[in-house]
Amino acid sequence: MKIVKRILVIFLVIIVLAVGVIYYYLHSLQPKYEANLQLPGLYSQVEVLYDNYAIPHIYAQNEEDLFYAFGFVHAQDRLFQMEVLRRLADGRLSEVFGEKALQSDKFFRMLSFRQQAKLTLETVYKDPNAPFVKAAKAYLKGINQYIKVGKTPIEFTIAGIPKTEFTMEDMEIIVGYMGYTFVGAFRTEAVATQIATKYGMDYFNDVLNGWPDSLHKIPVQAGQNKAMQNASNTLNTMAKEVTAIQNNLMYPPFFGSNGWVIAGNKTKSGKPILSNDTHIAFSQPSIWYEAELVCPGYNIYGNFLAGTPVPALGHSDKGGWGLTMFENDDADFFREKINPANVNQVWYKDHWEDLLVRKETIRIKGKADLAFYIKKSRHGFIMNGAFDGIKEIEDPIALWWVYHQFPCRHLQVFYNLSHASNATEAANAVEPLTAPGLNFMWADTIGNIAWWAAGKLPIRPTHVNPQLILDGSTGLDDPQGWLDFIQNPQILNPARGVLYTANNQPMDMGTGLVPGYYVPSNRASRIEELVFTDKKDWEESSIRAVINDVQSTNYPRLLAKILPVIQKDKLTGAAQNCYQILNKWDGMHGLENIEPTIFYKFLHLINKYSLEDELGKDAFQSFENQASLKKNMEHFFQNDSSKWWDNILTPVKETRADIFTKAMNDATIELNKQLGENTANWQWKKVHSIEHKHPLGIVPVFGKWFNVGPIAVNGGKETINNLDFNLDSSGLYKVLYGPALRRVIDFGQTSKAMSVNPTGQSGYFMNSHYDDQAKMFAEGGKRPELSKREDVEKVMIGKTIFKN
Repeated sequence: MKIVKRILVIFLVIIVLAVGVIYYYLHSLQPKYEANLQLPGLYSQVEVLYDNYAIPHIYAQNEEDLFYAFGFVHAQDRLFQMEVLRRLADGRLSEVFGEKALQSDKFFRMLSFRQQAKLTLETVYKDPNAPFVKAAKAYLKGINQYIKVGKTPIEFTIAGIPKTEFTMEDMEIIVGYMGYTFVGAFRTEAVATQIATKYGMDYFNDVLNGWPDSLHKIPVQAGQNKAMQNASNTLNTMAKEVTAIQNNLMYPPFFGSNGWVIAGNKTKSGKPILSNDTHIAFSQPSIWYEAELVCPGYNIYGNFLAGTPVPALGHSDKGGWGLTMFENDDADFFREKINPANVNQVWYKDHWEDLLVRKETIRIKGKADLAFYIKKSRHGFIMNGAFDGIKEIEDPIALWWVYHQFPCRHLQVFYNLSHASNATEAANAVEPLTAPGLNFMWADTIGNIAWWAAGKLPIRPTHVNPQLILDGSTGLDDPQGWLDFIQNPQILNPARGVLYTANNQPMDMGTGLVPGYYVPSNRASRIEELVFTDKKDWEESSIRAVINDVQSTNYPRLLAKILPVIQKDKLTGAAQNCYQILNKWDGMHGLENIEPTIFYKFLHLINKYSLEDELGKDAFQSFENQASLKKNMEHFFQNDSSKWWDNILTPVKETRADIFTKAMNDATIELNKQLGENTANWQWKKVHSIEHKHPLGIVPVFGKWFNVGPIAVNGGKETINNLDFNLDSSGLYKVLYGPALRRVIDFGQTSKAMSVNPTGQSGYFMNSHYDDQAKMFAEGGKRPELSKREDVEKVMIGKTIFKN
């Protein structure tokens, strides 16, 4: 027994020592905030002060040193995020994660971001002395210096990723990837064409064309055939795969956003106030990295994407800007007519045209390399080859995307915008933007407020409906040119002293409404209710209350129109109770509310019972969560004669009242099974939660250390605090995307701007700043964006000095 005990003691000591060694090793990989470091080639000393949220404030004597140091600092905190984004955009995840990443790699390799990056470098970057080019090169130099001398993030070791230097092409493909926002086009145009060709325009108009165009627009100044039906089936298959890819992206791109600016004559400080919350799918680390960059002639506090040197959001002591998605339709799908005698040719007008063909090879961990061919017509890349189970020679579909039509100017745009000090300079800065379309909201200390919907807008033939698949063989559906920037929706200093965007449709600038995938007016109408008032003393705290608002006044109005349709005498007792609960609902989505739990289950079942029989399971699941259906929902639900109400799979003819009544009864049954029969226990907090997932969060046992959450949250679908989710049969509403920050800047006191990050600044899972803002974010809190050195020094947790 003594020997056994000794062995056990020795064994325990070994385990404790091993755990201690592992902990010490992992702890040693943390970013170092207090340091004296060498950066070869630095012109002058650079200081980096880290505030109490580990946000770096970098002080240099010139821009090249500033961006050089920033590249090093950014890589120290977010190198793994940079690496994943680079591999994701380039279609190289399979090299690390194996065959499960292959579908994503084929899709993004087809999108050809690297080829577009080469074009951009040959044209936009051709002048090596252009200030934005010098800044980009200095930033890359800093990243690569960290790769050379810095610590290797633990994720690289776990995943077996070799550290390799970043190039200008890598930077551009990351920018290109973040511009990939047309996934809605896949889902909408596939289903729209299916509905129009298979069931006709009565069906189409109910769910895709009934949106009241006059409602809550952003103010400004100034016949199908069998072949197309087959093409819609092909695009539907693609849409299913793209949706699966989208749902599993490690760092998904933009979804939407809110933003508004209030003029100085309505604020307590007498200067404009800017509010912005960009909507992006949640991930860990969070998408934005904050930093303040200061040197003579340049002072910007901004939010940066991993691998990019200039802020996508930012402000100085003179002016600043916010972003929302324009949501313009910048992608069309063309059905090409293949040559039966030569699969590398398609018909155009009166002749066969050769496709451009290139070979791509994807390396797969643990498997043989995959070689495949990417083909391009005059309309764009043929997508068939990027998807499994779709034959290239049957119904080839080309992606025409604005991004592919021009060199990318994102870095140039945001570099110039970060140097702008007034509305004129800001307008000049954003004009060259091509795709994706972005709403820029501007405010400055002079008192200007402005909004520009930037992006190249195509002129489509008048007969073209961009919601449908187009014919590539005739040339009749081809874009005919481009609008000048002055024709884009925009406004400067509106008379009513307020401007806003919430991904809603802009008004006509005189060239027709811009086609797009605009969202329903829920958020827009609520912003108008709260902000467009006679209030003259707006300040940060009152704006913060609006940005955190979780009440939808649209849903109670919708219920007031549809609840009376229900056949109350056919409701069960439990369903009648749910009916009464919804009838009294004020639209609040608080943690303790039970009404949202009932409403979204009821809504899902209405959609399912009315649409799934015609569309089929896969197309329905894709279509249910599209903006197109959401914005047409009120019109659809009020149309008692819609053909959708009848279930074509049953011998009887169902009515709207039948569908609504069945949905209410079945919603109650399903909620009883899920949460119990006591409705008091159906609180929103039990079914609505947020989890910030790390790319390594799927690793067994250890993965949970990298993820943050789940955390119960308030808010809902299209509330201002837009913590959105997919409707489905699960009864759980796991947040997919929402505010990637909530920032408010009063230009009467720019040094007191306030914001919050969904999790934290650090990208290292053992760092205290990895998730120190997660609870604050979930509860609608805030913390300062410090931009005065003396304020930073009061809360400083470390100081790094860089010397040559």
